[in-house]
Amino acid sequence: MSYKEEWLTTDNQELVPLTRWQNTVNLMASLFRAPAGFIVQYQPEGYRVTIASEQDENPYGAGAIIPPDTNIFCRKIVETQQELYVSHATQDDEWQTNPEVTNDGFNSYLGFPIFWPSGKPFGTICVMDFEVTHYDETYVQLIKQFRDLVQTDLLLVEQFEQIRELALMDELTGLFNRRGLLTVAEQRVQLARRNGSDLALIYLDMDGLKGLNDKIGHEAGDLALAGVGHCIRNNIRGSDVCARLGGDEFLILAETANLNQMESVCERIELDFKALLEGSIKADLSNLGLGLSYGVVAIDDLAQPLDVWVRQADQAMYLCKQARKISS
Repeated sequence: MSYKEEWLTTDNQELVPLTRWQNTVNLMASLFRAPAGFIVQYQPEGYRVTIASEQDENPYGAGAIIPPDTNIFCRKIVETQQELYVSHATQDDEWQTNPEVTNDGFNSYLGFPIFWPSGKPFGTICVMDFEVTHYDETYVQLIKQFRDLVQTDLLLVEQFEQIRELALMDELTGLFNRRGLLTVAEQRVQLARRNGSDLALIYLDMDGLKGLNDKIGHEAGDLALAGVGHCIRNNIRGSDVCARLGGDEFLILAETANLNQMESVCERIELDFKALLEGSIKADLSNLGLGLSYGVVAIDDLAQPLDVWVRQADQAMYLCKQARKISS
């Protein structure tokens, strides 16, 4: 799940500066002399108070979730994507079904929308008061500045996520690189330990890459490697972990105990790969021995380090490659 599809909490968002947001909201409420200030996150399932100012008179704490169809001020901001100032809600027919007004006694609301860098709504930042208010433009601009600080934090978070993703991905194939594999595969092994799941490893090696580079050029070699990545992604499940280890070597970690099924997956990948080469490289590929050798092993002892099973799968792949050389 993307971090944008989760509720932001201290448990799952080490990148989001929630402590700074808390200080910001406390300061904002103090400057407005308001009993409550909030940062609220929107998701399709509702509106969650991410940060609540820490005054005793604030009836809401962080973590409260309000259903999405509730007539609250934040909902209108998210729907209109515009700031909202309501100075006297109890005299406004629009808010007579708003529980913040009818149940909690709030009478004034000033808030701005918060957006992700993509422009998608994140939620709102707001101050609320039990009294009628008459904020001038200075106060409106002040809360807008607080909103801009939060949006800057979201931009930094997204940029960091992009950098971290690039550090874990192989640019040529779009698969995980070795570092990404070690990070994600270890998480998958831990999950399998907890759930009692079966895992299998596939080690693939592209045959004929050196000859392709020498005869046609490295551009064709890169095209072939990218094609392997494409064919792998098209033949595995979303839950499987696939990586380019470097050079012409690839690895797939799959949740299954059926090795015959995994060998069938390898055969489909190889067939798709050969078809892709014939359609994308306009040159004589005969006598280059292009193809994929593979080894499949079942991980029957999750207590063993992953490297143990990678070496076994590598050995199985080597035996496959040698058998092909003999048969050819």
